[in-house]
Amino acid sequence: MVKPTRVAIAADSPDTILAGSMLAEQGGNVVDIAVATALAAAHTEILMCSLGGSAFINLKLPGQDAEIIDGGDAMPNSAVGLRAEDASWRQARIPYGDGITVNVGHGSVAIPGMLSALETAWQRHGSLPWREIVAPAIHFAREGATVNQTLAAWLDLTGEIVFSAQPHSRDCFFPGGNMLRAGDCFTVPDYLASLELIAEEGARAFYAGDISMLIAREVRDNGGHVSRDDLAGYTASVRKPILLDSAGYSLALNPPPSIGGAMLGSMLSLYQAELPGNASEAEKVLLKSRIQRMLFSLRHDESAAGWSADSVSKLLEVDWLRQYLHKLFSPTTNHMSFATADGAVVSITMSMGYGAGVTIPGTGITCNNTLGEPELNPQGFFQIPAGGKFVSNMSPVTACNCAGSSIAMGSPGASRIATCLFQGWINFAFEDMNAKQATRAPRFHVENIDDVFTLQHEPGIDTSLATELFRLRPFTEPDMYFGALNIAGRDASGELFVSADSRRHGAELLR
Repeated sequence: MVKPTRVAIAADSPDTILAGSMLAEQGGNVVDIAVATALAAAHTEILMCSLGGSAFINLKLPGQDAEIIDGGDAMPNSAVGLRAEDASWRQARIPYGDGITVNVGHGSVAIPGMLSALETAWQRHGSLPWREIVAPAIHFAREGATVNQTLAAWLDLTGEIVFSAQPHSRDCFFPGGNMLRAGDCFTVPDYLASLELIAEEGARAFYAGDISMLIAREVRDNGGHVSRDDLAGYTASVRKPILLDSAGYSLALNPPPSIGGAMLGSMLSLYQAELPGNASEAEKVLLKSRIQRMLFSLRHDESAAGWSADSVSKLLEVDWLRQYLHKLFSPTTNHMSFATADGAVVSITMSMGYGAGVTIPGTGITCNNTLGEPELNPQGFFQIPAGGKFVSNMSPVTACNCAGSSIAMGSPGASRIATCLFQGWINFAFEDMNAKQATRAPRFHVENIDDVFTLQHEPGIDTSLATELFRLRPFTEPDMYFGALNIAGRDASGELFVSADSRRHGAELLR
């Protein structure tokens, strides 16, 4: 008889959690559970992630070093050196936060890496057959998934602007001419056949088989750049993480070419060095907000030169960072965290960007708009080499200590990812909050709005010392704008714990 796996999962959809539960019932290990859950999320959380998007996987297994599997989107060969004004895309102004302008359409689609990353994780560490890993995703593709509140809210913001122009996207998100609403059961046309092919042939079906032909035809015939050769040449990368000692834990962070891990590491390093011994809450808020402001100068000064191991080493040097702290200065993702009773943890952050508004006919696969996101192209559009990975804010985190605790944590939220994780880790490791307290604690984010550094904050933040340096923008309640911190782990006694952030739909499994 199969012994079910004891597991904790924090994600954003009850249907997504159910996929992980199915694999736990079959005795799958933490990687089996995580990969199956992520594959299901490509349908259940379709506007947050997609097989046509990217994924970063941070995993720490007992007795092994932490590793990062980089499934970041990559540059198509024919797009290198293209002038932005010649791209086959259109601008979309999305009314999120203070408004976001991105480029969407076929010309904004980069080579997607999510499926390659998931298959690589399973090949390296999985225990169950691939077909069983894909089975929960097939179940939802056949039976339908329920539109959760996050999916409904994002579609309400972007549906008409991004996803209504292409007929195949309208078929997905406006079935019968009506936009999907929270609580609706939805299927994606043609997606079941794609998953059944992937279950049979693996990721090869997507990158070198029938699906790749359909992707290349739709994108290239409409002025885009992803070719069958681009897809066939893609492979996920296995990388060593950035390691940082913090509050008795060893943190594993996402390395270059992602910038999210380096940004988080730099903020934590400086906080640890600059925190007064008996700081008041207002002083802690001021320090954390100044460090967040530092982040903008770091991004501006360092990202234009590209991200490398050398630049990351510099970012973690406290004395070098202080020059930014003491200066005065004038995208969509989803995340899921997993822990099993043996101490293994997996942290996965995935994205399709803001979405290209393109769904590939005959496949049901929605596409990223990575080529068209300014934040992911700090050196300018079309400037990285063919096959090169794009800058990413995504930073799934794992942590462990010598007492036997192990943690997976992460957040969606574009530029708010690093600041959400920064505050969440401080609350958990420095302020001795448990996972649920750390997840629910009020948060803030510093943003340069109209050339004024603005401290945007939820209720409960002591901003009394911040008014001289920042314009204040209060929110009336906790908001998904500030990210969604999802945590799963095992404590030193062997007990599992989990917390999913209610700023998004939030779903937990503890069994």
